[in-house]
Amino acid sequence: MRALVVSELRQRIRGRRWWILLLLWFLVLLGLMLVIQNAAEQQAGFYPRRFREPPLGPSMFGSLTLLIVGLSCLIIPSLTSTSINGERDRGTLAVLQSTLYRPRDIVLAKFLAAMVVALTFLVLTLPLTWWCFSEGGVHLGRTIVVYAIIVLVLALMVLIGLAASALIRKPSLSAAAAYGFVFLLTIGSPILFGLLLLGAPDVVNGYERQVGWRWIILAPDPVVVLADAAPRAPRGPGVAVVSDPLESIREAVRDARRPPEVYNKRGRQIDPATGEVIEFDPFTGEPELKTSEPPALWPWGLAIDVLIGAGAAYLAIERLRIPTHKLATGERVA
Repeated sequence: MRALVVSELRQRIRGRRWWILLLLWFLVLLGLMLVIQNAAEQQAGFYPRRFREPPLGPSMFGSLTLLIVGLSCLIIPSLTSTSINGERDRGTLAVLQSTLYRPRDIVLAKFLAAMVVALTFLVLTLPLTWWCFSEGGVHLGRTIVVYAIIVLVLALMVLIGLAASALIRKPSLSAAAAYGFVFLLTIGSPILFGLLLLGAPDVVNGYERQVGWRWIILAPDPVVVLADAAPRAPRGPGVAVVSDPLESIREAVRDARRPPEVYNKRGRQIDPATGEVIEFDPFTGEPELKTSEPPALWPWGLAIDVLIGAGAAYLAIERLRIPTHKLATGERVA
């Protein structure tokens, strides 16, 4: 198994393109972080003097993690989306299948090799995370949780690429299928949620639509899982807070499971559970009467993503089993 993993790694990191890609990855993230830091400083300057200067760490760290996930969607699927059908076209897959390696060993070796490459990209972001630490407002527990979720997202993308390369004969089509599935998870789910919400019934005495079961469409989105599972950034009394993109996404998606806003005859919002009028702070716009926070989406989303990854691994293993009893027209045995 070790020899197979090393062989897979050598194929991926051979040549100068590997080092150029790593350098571009770091430079692109560094340049974007400089822009984000400048924007956060500009936003912090708008707070009144009665507030202490807000830390820039949460805003920068939240933006960094979203950039990592976004760029990973462009890079990570390519690590495995042509790994199996590419070897089948070159005739080298038959060599592996004729050895004592079982199909699950071959899939596991390709998965581990791709994960080593993906984690190398992730390790290069640690200096930028330390920069966010130095700006204040970021604690270690939040960082560990966020990075753990990112590792799971990377594993999901690798498995999706493996399944596409095993199921589709042509490498170009398998790469397109892998990217299409990742697009459906990350961007397609909010679009589908918005389209279905247009047909939802209106709320009686309210100005919203009934979300109902539709929130489950947002749950498996890797960005939603990451933002919803991330612990809240610590806030001290009298300290202004620069907008944190992770918390903004968290509040937006959890609102999908919040009971719809209800208003009395005078047009004032009331708590549907108690019937009390909700008073809002004139400066922050937050309700002074705190209602219970809606249930989290990330346990559902994480469970769905795990099922998708397990299903992708199962399909890849099944397609490598020999003897093969049924083949598509024009497809080689190995």
